[in-house]
Amino acid sequence: MKSIIHKVNFRKPAIAGFLFLSLLFTANIYSQTGWYLSSSVQLSGGQFLSDSYTRIFSVYGSVRYQGDGFGITASIPFVNNNGNSVSQSNGMMVPSGTNNTSSTTIQNNMNFGIGDLYGYFDYEIYSDFENDLEVYLNAQVKIPTASSMLNFGTGVLDYGGSISARKSFGSFIGVVDLGYLDIGDPDGITYKNPFTYGIGIGKFFNYGEYSLLLYYSGYTKILDDYNAPQQISLGANYRLNETIILSFIGSAGLGNLMPDFTTSIGARFKL
Repeated sequence: MKSIIHKVNFRKPAIAGFLFLSLLFTANIYSQTGWYLSSSVQLSGGQFLSDSYTRIFSVYGSVRYQGDGFGITASIPFVNNNGNSVSQSNGMMVPSGTNNTSSTTIQNNMNFGIGDLYGYFDYEIYSDFENDLEVYLNAQVKIPTASSMLNFGTGVLDYGGSISARKSFGSFIGVVDLGYLDIGDPDGITYKNPFTYGIGIGKFFNYGEYSLLLYYSGYTKILDDYNAPQQISLGANYRLNETIILSFIGSAGLGNLMPDFTTSIGARFKL
């Protein structure tokens, strides 16, 4: 069992949030060197900072190169939402400010367009095979390709980094992540740059064919008038064969800046 479980990498990318947990499952589990493609559909909703209910539907496409002890990932979604008071940023919904540029269209009060491009880099800095302990440095950047006018993004650059540790205990695994995020400020809004944190426990079944991960993540305060964002997520994976992994993730947010719920289903393919 130990030799099978050691191949599974529950690695947390740089910043807490649903998108990063999604990448954790679809890009970093059962990884072997080479190229990977991932696709997922995601639905989330909440009242956030207004009285109206905002629903966001996203279709993500990701490409990853997994090297020996490092990985590079790029991910971008197609977004459909019905909200116009808040913008998406790193899994949160934040005030949109007054920055307005757009290349999207509006149809029947629904907004359609391309979301922000996210890039991730993770590098193994320590590995102890005897004690099943691994430590990683992670970095991320959000490139503002999304429309800020229709609140698919803030229209400014975000970046951050973290350090994460993973330790196996037989068929169980524990993960811890600590990081920092620099959130770009749109016109009229100044965010506090938060520290980020996460802790989780996973379980493997049938020699790694199935896996579950329960993960709690959060930020320090981003805006003085609102509680610090927090989120708890449960993810499940099924290894269909040596090249395809199916994933499901459900998440509940705490506070005005996180979605009340988020669900996602996706697949990862090794090329």
